[in-house]
Amino acid sequence: MHGFNRPLGPIGSNVVAPIQTTSSGMLVTANKLVPGQEAIDFKGYFKVESFPHNSVIYRPGDTTDRVYLLKSGRVRLMRLGKNSSRSVVSILRPGDLFGELFRPEGTPVEEMAIASGEAEVWSIEGRDFRAQLEARPALAVDVVRAYAERVRALRKRVLGLTFKEVPARLADTLLTLAEAHGERCPHGGETDLRGITQQDLADLVGASRSFVSTLINEMKRDGVLGNVGRILCIRDQKALRKLASKEK
Repeated sequence: MHGFNRPLGPIGSNVVAPIQTTSSGMLVTANKLVPGQEAIDFKGYFKVESFPHNSVIYRPGDTTDRVYLLKSGRVRLMRLGKNSSRSVVSILRPGDLFGELFRPEGTPVEEMAIASGEAEVWSIEGRDFRAQLEARPALAVDVVRAYAERVRALRKRVLGLTFKEVPARLADTLLTLAEAHGERCPHGGETDLRGITQQDLADLVGASRSFVSTLINEMKRDGVLGNVGRILCIRDQKALRKLASKEK
């Protein structure tokens, strides 16, 4: 396929290590090549684009068959409802693959992908990526494992909607976001969550923004959460874990 067997170039933006999964199931690319790993030369296959904040990467109804890799920034995956309402389904971090890889050929995309802040996104034709999966079984296993992890995460959310009240779902979501997007807090807390809005949290836990805002304020009064400007700070993960474990 189009010269996939070309000699590899130097380490850089055109040569990436095989896509791998972390313990959380996220797809990541290594920041350097480790001796013994098989390198994949994607030169000439990835389209590299920068998207400003709130720009659309793809939208429902698109039929383009491409696989996307988030290299930097964040991307929100959203679903559109009636009257053009939007609901956040997932917030991606650098290293995540997205796009409906296993969508039947010719069928339209059902979700919307929007840049959150400036995002650098690499994309590759679906047929070329699938050729890589066929040629490299280990890569295919990594991708399937990551998608299976996403299914488990979705199942966890569904079970949370069934068996947990909103406060427990919110605590669970905050812990999950802290693992995926958290940064070390320089002002006395444990973890900062930058760029995560209360509307994001409301969408992810299946509650109204006003109710989530009330719960966040209660957690702030209890010393579980804090904030500096618009940055939400987790101050007590142990308390969050205790709250997240509660069921109806």
